[in-house]
Order: sequence, then C-alpha cells, then structure tokens
Amino acid sequence: MKRVGDLQQLVERRLRELGDHRGPMPTRRAAARSQGKVSYETLRLLKIGQHSGAISSEVAEGLALALDVPLETVLEVAGQRIPLGPFVLPKRAETLTKAERAVVLSVVDAILGAAAADRTSSEPLRSVAKDAGRSGGTRVGARQADATARRVRKGHDPLR
Repeated sequence: MKRVGDLQQLVERRLRELGDHRGPMPTRRAAARSQGKVSYETLRLLKIGQHSGAISSEVAEGLALALDVPLETVLEVAGQRIPLGPFVLPKRAETLTKAERAVVLSVVDAILGAAAADRTSSEPLRSVAKDAGRSGGTRVGARQADATARRVRKGHDPLR
C-alpha cells in the first residue's frame, strides 16, 4: 500500500530540518543532493501531496540522499519491502537442473507477487511444508519438488 501522505510528511519535515534561519531547504537544492536519482518535479509533487506515492528503488535511493535519511526509512514510509541483501541458496542447490531452477524461481515469483498484492490483513505468511521450520525442508517436500521438476522437464507441467 502506498502511503502518499506519509511520504509528503517525510519530505516536508526533512526540508524544514535541513533548512536554515531563512526557511526550509529549497526543493531544487534537495533534488541536486540526490545525485540525479530523483528529479525536482518528483520531489515537488511529493512535497505538495500530488504524487502517486509509487516510487522506484532508484527514486527511493535519491530521496534518501536528498533528505539525508536512511534508505530503510524511505522504503518503510513508502510501504515498500526493505531488501535483506542477496539470497544465497545452499551449496547442494548447485546440482539443480535448468528446469528445476525454473521451478524454484517460479516459487519465488509467486511469493513476491502475493506480497505485492494489496493485502488487507497483516496476517503473516504461514508455512505449507510439514517441517518448514527446519532449514532445507523435508524429504517429502524434496520428493514433491523432484516430481514437479520431472513433470516440467517432460513438458507435462508448463512453467508459470
């Protein structure tokens, strides 16, 4: 969910705080601090509450630079996910075939797609694997993934 009002408040507050005895920091000066990642017009529209609130990761980085706040603050206020860094699969995943890797990526895409949808409840995602708390899943889950990958390789189960 995009929180336009929260972004507007953040921009207005930080421009006031970064200003001096003459008043808030000018919007053009703040945009110049962003190293070209956020335009004057985007910053101006956010400041007056006329922006949609949908910002790219590059604009979020620019806002963080322009307003001298952590990137995480901008992402949180904008209602976006905060990246945790690279997601590295265990060493044993190197043996996956191209088709099996495609299945893994389709699961990741499904999770991200579901998270991007506007959720009305703040209910946390629940595990569907039997022993999902255990790192690496279960033997049953591994067999099911293997069977799915075989079906994909044979063309019986098209990739989504």
